[in-house]
Amino acid sequence: MTLRVGVVGASYAVGTHLPVYAASDDVELVAVATAHEDTARAVAERFGARPHVGYEALCADPDVDLVDVATRPSRHREMVEAAFAAGKDVLCEAPLAPSVADGEAMATAAASAGRSGWVDMQSRFWPGLQELHRLVDDGYLGTVENVAATAFYPTFTRPEAVAGSGWCADGAYGASALRVHGLHTADLLRWLFGELTEVRGSAATRRSEWPGGVPATSADSAAYTARTPDGAVCSVHASWVARHGEGWRLAVHGSAGTLVATAAGHTGHFPVTLRGARADEPALLDLVAPGDEPATTPFAELVRRLAAGGAGVPTFADGIAALRVAESVEAAG
Repeated sequence: MTLRVGVVGASYAVGTHLPVYAASDDVELVAVATAHEDTARAVAERFGARPHVGYEALCADPDVDLVDVATRPSRHREMVEAAFAAGKDVLCEAPLAPSVADGEAMATAAASAGRSGWVDMQSRFWPGLQELHRLVDDGYLGTVENVAATAFYPTFTRPEAVAGSGWCADGAYGASALRVHGLHTADLLRWLFGELTEVRGSAATRRSEWPGGVPATSADSAAYTARTPDGAVCSVHASWVARHGEGWRLAVHGSAGTLVATAAGHTGHFPVTLRGARADEPALLDLVAPGDEPATTPFAELVRRLAAGGAGVPTFADGIAALRVAESVEAAG
């Protein structure tokens, strides 16, 4: 049976989720909902779906099996709970919620309704990161000793990015460099090495105004340290206002080898290169070199897995665990 999807939100989703659904052989895009009739009709017509005005109408649509909530984090809880109450499964954009408490309430709603909840932390599904995961599991690194990740992006130094996603400047909406890029990296670290403990760090708003005179209160810079279950030391440093930021990098050093993954930008949308070397090799070798994969490649793989039952797709539990990392950092100031 084909999985029938309805999407709430037509801003971010127009360039990411909706094209994948429309082109997929694994799912059927049934409906799109926005807050305004004109945008709902325009977007639904563009992607061959049914328009709804308001998420409540989409959740009540009997032809929708799964509701994809692709809106601002501050809106997620009400929309997700409405979908579960209507008997739908849910895919929610990351960050899952504005707080751990909200995320836990959403997970409780899923359990009460007997439905499934997944979170769109799609970075896992680039071939380079899938191979990194396999090599870690196969013992390529030996004992993992040190893990260092950086995510430095120029995103909100650019007027065009602010014009499209300027709402990210307002911390009340639940997004920040920590809760977006830092959160996706936290998910990758948990997926690769296990639950992070001893999380300590700091987040700050270093730019109070973005291009175009947009006032900013969300944290644009963050750094934290943590430990893996077997004691490896981790560090993560992220910023989305690093004008000459060189993208994302994850370096893992172990007793038997080294692995280094890189991407030119946010791992949700930029292909990941993987290099590595065993302890007896003199230099890093190319292990996975990206080809001409489109930016939607990892989300397309996530959708394929959802259609097959959801195995391996990050769950609400994963989304909550990543939020715990963010809240631990924020609690330190």
